[in-house]
Amino acid sequence: MARRKRKKPPKKTSPGRSNTGPLAITVAILVAILGSLYLSGENRSWQEYIDAGDRALKRGNYEWAEKMYNEALQYAQNKDAKNPLIAKTRAYLKRLEKVKSR
Repeated sequence: MARRKRKKPPKKTSPGRSNTGPLAITVAILVAILGSLYLSGENRSWQEYIDAGDRALKRGNYEWAEKMYNEALQYAQNKDAKNPLIAKTRAYLKRLEKVKSR
């Protein structure tokens, strides 16, 4: 009868060695991703109003486009009186007026 080989026990890591390096990198990447998502979503509602206005303008639904652009303007004004989105929104409203006057 053949003898079985005994399995070797797993190697033990030395007590001074730590595996926190990869964990720290993973945490740093996760924090960076979540931070960028938070900052990118800051003006998302404004952009959604603008996009809805653009779609309505392409369809020729000027009333809905104006409503959406005004909603975007209201959103920008509520965030800050000096918000650069206010000027951008007014440009969209001017463009709408030009299209309507044709």
